[in-house]
Amino acid sequence: MINLVIPISHMNWRVSLSHLLLIIFALVSFASMADELIELDWKQLRPHVPRTVSLPTLDYNQRAALQEVYTLMLVTNEESLARIAEIKLQFKEQGLDIEQLFELRNEYMQQEQKVAETTTSAYDDQLVRIPGFLVPLEFSSPLVASEFLLVPVAGACIHMPPPPANQIIRVSYPEGFKVETVQYPVWVEGKFNSSLHSDDVYLVDGETNVTMGYTMKATMVEDYL
Repeated sequence: MINLVIPISHMNWRVSLSHLLLIIFALVSFASMADELIELDWKQLRPHVPRTVSLPTLDYNQRAALQEVYTLMLVTNEESLARIAEIKLQFKEQGLDIEQLFELRNEYMQQEQKVAETTTSAYDDQLVRIPGFLVPLEFSSPLVASEFLLVPVAGACIHMPPPPANQIIRVSYPEGFKVETVQYPVWVEGKFNSSLHSDDVYLVDGETNVTMGYTMKATMVEDYL
């Protein structure tokens, strides 16, 4: 067996070559794992949240009547109050309570907000790679985006409501990416973190408040091939 003599603090440690190679291999493997690039799917960024509240099935006329009540509640006059009372009586005859339906609606909306804003920290401080569509926010030069939102579907946030917060990544890419079109997907790589926050952002159709679930410091952006 070949032995190495390594002087440390005036002491001699005898370490077998096989043990030394084993240590080196372990250190290299650990470093490789630390820098391993993780390819993500958007579903992985949307943790499962149990839904305990569900809305009853209503027909078109019932939904229209509820919308009418909601609108009339904004106007406090005798005519609107009489109409609300009339609709409430109609619902009562159908075995439905309008007050309970509105309360249930509020609980349902709170639940859906929680589902939308629940993020995962499983990939925090990891190097990740994920495909998506760009929504430019800031430009370093004409058509070169240095800040953008990454979303799973084309056109999200532009002329339509934004996706759930856990389906939006705010990306910083100082190097900049030339945006030929927002209709084609890209690959983005970089340091990933969960960070639920809301911000007023300027999009092509005006300023809007967007809640984002994640951030990313990109090291590479390229067309999806």
